[in-house]
Amino acid sequence: MLAQGIRLARRMENEETAEGHERAHEVGESNGNAKLNMRRSLRWKLTSSYLFLVIVVLLVVTAYVARALERSYMNTYAYVVATQAKVISLMLREYAGRDLISLQPMVQELRWRKEATITLADATGRAANLAIDPSYPEVQKAFAGMESQAVRADPRTGERRVYAAAPILGPKKEVVGIVHVSAPEAWVWRQLRRMVPQFGMAMLLGLGAAWLIGTRLSRRITRPLEELSRMANRISSGDFAGRAPVDETEELGRLSQSFNAMAGRLERVIAEISAERNKIEAIIAGMTDAVVATNRDGQIILLNRAAEDLLQLERRQAQGQRARDVVPGERLVAMLEDATDRGRLTAEELPPGSMSDRVVEAHCAPITGDGGSVIGAVAVLRDVTELRSTERMRRELTANVSHELRTPLTSIVGFVETLLDGAMTDEETARQFLTIIDDEAKRLVKLVDDLMDLSRLESKRVALELKPVDVGHLAYHVVDKMRPLAENSQLMLSQSVPSGLIAPADSDRLEQVLTNLVDNALKYTPPGGRVEVRASDDNGEILVEVVDNGRGIPPEDLPHVFERFYRADRSRTRGSGGTGLGLAIAKHIIEAHGGRISVHSRLGEGTTFVFTLPRNGSLEPPN
Repeated sequence: MLAQGIRLARRMENEETAEGHERAHEVGESNGNAKLNMRRSLRWKLTSSYLFLVIVVLLVVTAYVARALERSYMNTYAYVVATQAKVISLMLREYAGRDLISLQPMVQELRWRKEATITLADATGRAANLAIDPSYPEVQKAFAGMESQAVRADPRTGERRVYAAAPILGPKKEVVGIVHVSAPEAWVWRQLRRMVPQFGMAMLLGLGAAWLIGTRLSRRITRPLEELSRMANRISSGDFAGRAPVDETEELGRLSQSFNAMAGRLERVIAEISAERNKIEAIIAGMTDAVVATNRDGQIILLNRAAEDLLQLERRQAQGQRARDVVPGERLVAMLEDATDRGRLTAEELPPGSMSDRVVEAHCAPITGDGGSVIGAVAVLRDVTELRSTERMRRELTANVSHELRTPLTSIVGFVETLLDGAMTDEETARQFLTIIDDEAKRLVKLVDDLMDLSRLESKRVALELKPVDVGHLAYHVVDKMRPLAENSQLMLSQSVPSGLIAPADSDRLEQVLTNLVDNALKYTPPGGRVEVRASDDNGEILVEVVDNGRGIPPEDLPHVFERFYRADRSRTRGSGGTGLGLAIAKHIIEAHGGRISVHSRLGEGTTFVFTLPRNGSLEPPN
């Protein structure tokens, strides 16, 4: 489940950051190039296509008009040449009896252009200077008495010319000769070339009008698409509030409506994904277990607050770094790499020193992608130092309780068996044995009572009866109570507590603490020593000290003196009344009052137990 959450968070992170780098790159490019690309791909294509179509139409129309003009000019030109031939033939009817060849110089004067030719031929086909080929169709028709014309290339020069022939009739309507007129076809093209500027101007005007119309049409078409493009850019940058205007054109209107519907659905989907992502991130961030995730390349992609505290890393600096470079120790990195490379689930307890000074329970699992391939690994780390310490203390408690119970029980059982074996007859011996049995039984009762008392204190089930307590009076009472025991041990017991030190406290519990501390001092101080109870006002707190000049406590034992059943040196304990629970009980009582307790000691110089009480504390017991 966690791996799926990591995969979803990673996928969305890749989308923001496939959107962080890609979006920044794409949006930057699209902002700079979207309009240009749009114009190149649509507006300019529409305009250029429209212009190309207009140009093609203009070219086709121009070609058709030019061809039509050419045919019209050619027909007109041929008609002019034919008319000229007919007019000359009519003029020459008056000279039908004369030699037509002699009239050639006269008819040459009738040429309207120097490139034109006028040739006379008699009935025999004889012409002046030029021989008329009788195979020409217009010549044959003219000799047959009909007017005719033709357009063909001159066989001598290769130039295309317009030919016309008309018969010269005699008095009896007989053909006495023909008039043959020709003119270059180039005259027609000269006339057409004179119209080229007008055609060009017309095409330019047409292109200009087409450009204006095409631009307006393309802008009219592309403006809604550009709006869609801008909305797409806004959506790609994370702004889902915008909507594209709906165009009145049916197709573009449907496109805008579809785009707006898609944007709305996308906004809802992104919101749902973001909410899911925030939920997963909140769950991961709020987990008390440390979570570390890496990608396929071993780079850290996720690190929650618990992992920061456990691994002593900063998330901002660690993310993106290789786990091997920043994660302390080698074992956790090896487990992550094994889960990534082999896709295996692994679990292992890492002892202190392998990753930190804590005992850590590590569980590693691969992160799989959509296709089932492994894209990374996630490790869940649980700090089990306190759990293991509790388990150790429980085992030690069981062993200590068993040991503490076995010693008096063994003594009781031994003396009872001795009495049953016949010692009952000896009254003095029986009384001695019964006294020992009574002492051991009382020790058992005290041990059980202390265990129950300690259990209630640790579980916060003890209700303190807080009331103003005069610490000086209480110290005097405890010292006076313990003085006989001190005198029996040849010790000097005193107290130095000023009057007026009032603290809200449970008098019976506070007396229990002082009694325990004084009793310990008396037990661990050799004859001739001194034990003193002091108290003073220290910045709003009452500071109470129990000082002795005994043998002291070794430095290595000082951190453990408040543990259950712990004794710095069992051989130095006098008497059999101790249970090893007194200092643990005292510590819980002082802490229940909102105070602190500590110990200072030097070997050969003595020991000082110090505890504080809030002087102005509430009469309500602290939670």
